[in-house]
Amino acid sequence: MRQTFHESFYRIADLKVRLRSSVNIARQFYRGQRWYVVQDQANNAFFRLNQPAYEFVGLLDGTRTVRSAWENCTAKWGDGAPTQGEALQLLGQLSAHNLLETQLPPDALAMFERYKRRRKREIQGRFMNLLFPRIPILDPDAMLETLLPYLGWIFSWKGFVLWAGLILAGVYMLLNKGPGVTAAIDQASTVLQPDNWLLLYAAFLLDKFLHESGHALACKKFGKQNGGTGEVHAIGIMLLVFTPVPYVDASSSWLLKSRWQRAIVGFAGMWMEFALASIAAIIWCSTSPESLLHAFCYNLMFIASVATVFFNGNPFLRYDGYYILSDLLEIPNLLSRSLQYGLYLIKRYALGLKNALNPAETTGQKVWMVVYILLAGVVRVLVLSTIIIFLVRNLQNYPQVMLLFSFMAIAAALTWVVIPLFRCLWYLATSPELTHHRTRAWLVFGSFAAFLIVVFGLIPLPNHCRVEGVIRGDPQQDIYVQTPGFLGQFAATDSMVHNGPNATVLLKLDNPDLQTQAVVLQAKINSLNIQQRESLGDGDVATAQIYARQADAEQSELASIQHQLSQLTVVAPISGRWIAPDLRLRIGTYFKSGDQVGTVVHDQNLIVLAAADQLDAGQIIRAASQGAQIRIIGAADQEIPAQVELAYPGAGNMLPSEALSYLAGGPFAPSASQNQPSSTATPFFMLKVQPQLRTVLLYGRQVVPLAGQRVILRLSLPPEALARQLWDLLQRTLQPQSQIGTQ
Repeated sequence: MRQTFHESFYRIADLKVRLRSSVNIARQFYRGQRWYVVQDQANNAFFRLNQPAYEFVGLLDGTRTVRSAWENCTAKWGDGAPTQGEALQLLGQLSAHNLLETQLPPDALAMFERYKRRRKREIQGRFMNLLFPRIPILDPDAMLETLLPYLGWIFSWKGFVLWAGLILAGVYMLLNKGPGVTAAIDQASTVLQPDNWLLLYAAFLLDKFLHESGHALACKKFGKQNGGTGEVHAIGIMLLVFTPVPYVDASSSWLLKSRWQRAIVGFAGMWMEFALASIAAIIWCSTSPESLLHAFCYNLMFIASVATVFFNGNPFLRYDGYYILSDLLEIPNLLSRSLQYGLYLIKRYALGLKNALNPAETTGQKVWMVVYILLAGVVRVLVLSTIIIFLVRNLQNYPQVMLLFSFMAIAAALTWVVIPLFRCLWYLATSPELTHHRTRAWLVFGSFAAFLIVVFGLIPLPNHCRVEGVIRGDPQQDIYVQTPGFLGQFAATDSMVHNGPNATVLLKLDNPDLQTQAVVLQAKINSLNIQQRESLGDGDVATAQIYARQADAEQSELASIQHQLSQLTVVAPISGRWIAPDLRLRIGTYFKSGDQVGTVVHDQNLIVLAAADQLDAGQIIRAASQGAQIRIIGAADQEIPAQVELAYPGAGNMLPSEALSYLAGGPFAPSASQNQPSSTATPFFMLKVQPQLRTVLLYGRQVVPLAGQRVILRLSLPPEALARQLWDLLQRTLQPQSQIGTQ
């Protein structure tokens, strides 16, 4: 229930005020309701008023008192009119932003003082946001007026068609020309390496300059179409995670009547970035991989596409995606209003404040605000935490850089924990709003704090760790090519094979060069034998002995080649199941000596070999006696009980299967110094696990796990409080990657 009267209204009731002449008002519709956006052109401040509030302000013409205006408005709108408290709050906001004039002579001095106080608060607000402060530099409005006739077409149907064509051209080049999409994806892992920072930052600056220029140009274009609005009066530098990047203030787009035009202004930055990414992709596919331009264009392509989608396109961070969503939902200031609605729910239902102001105007807005504030809180924490963790793990060896990131972590803790907690305690202790509810407020706060302490710090909760592994047969033998050749015949994959005198032929290779060499050597041996006999017939024993020794040497070489030819036929070394699913696609392919072509698995006895980070060795040893469960990737809803049999703390750097390497989607990075996919950059800890079941239920039918399948091994740990589990996880996560293996 809104209270009509307010105890402080008498202080302003007899004032005669009016809006300043520099104020501009635009009418808009949000969710079918008429609203008025008030703009002070002198300082680019904006306010949104509903119809009753607008009429109340409109009645303040400098000759009518505040009391008279409020009474007239109440007589017309009844319960829909602003209450005395709301009128007081509205006039206070307008006055704080120097939007009101009064007939009092000292008003000019008071106005100047209010302006100085407001500017001081704005500057403090910019730098209180320690992670993303903004520093304005110049006013670009006149320059945009000059450029608009030449560049305004970009945000039109003709511009859209050309933009779409450019995007398709970039995609076509990536798919069909140059290094290709696979190379582009693989190269992404090197983008954040220190030796690439200079190119990355140069690409970042160019990308963000065009991004912000797109916002400014679109705002100016659609503003001109709406009667001269769309001023852009601030361009400057924002410190994004302590990195200087350009920004522009295009907040005058709030005056645009069409929500679609406002959404286009919000999308204009990404519009420019995607076009830039396409141009960079075309150049990247057309230049030499060793050139500096090639490397720069890759960085530009990465920043303008991947980074844009994850950050600027993210509606839960306060970048372009947020403003686009806010405009399309027609809920201005979506984040702040969602926070206000969350506070309203706490005040109304937890603290019992029946007069708390509800910022939601419709049921639909209530739903959107609750969903948005919950998701935004989770996404923001995850994004910033991921950034901090990644930087700490990869930049531990750069103390001068780590000093800045340590400050960033402290700033994040202050912004998200310390300052909100202090404000909460200050509100509970001093707010006049809690005069008759302070005891209840302290009890609610204390109960909630006690609940968090008990849940996070005292109650032992189930604990476990996960490692990835691969199923192997016991025994199991990988089949490698001994003699190089072209693939001819091969046994069908998943067929049963056997060894012994009549061992199953797994595959046959052809090597015409070796066969030709064997024929030539045999001909030489025959010729030498003939020459030896002729020499003996002539009585030349010495010459005959020379021919005999040459024939023996050629015979020895022929035996070596015949041995190699025999190895072109590969037979099963053990009995079991032959697994080689790729051979049917590689008929006629040339295999080098040492290439793996398949595996023979004795699948009557399957085991799991799991590889874990050395940092997890301590908890894995604790978990080994607690039991384990296996989940096959692709059938993760079904668990197979298992028992840890052996642990190999010093397993080394050679994975039990290439399936656990990054190259196959596994968790371990391959070694850059060794040309072997199963060789890892850092040592790992290996486990041998025995499954307790032979089958698993998948989609309603029994399926037998097969050798070569990748699995997730879930190891049970002793129950611990959630706070301890999170602390252990944080310590392992922040461990620098360069130190792995030195433990």
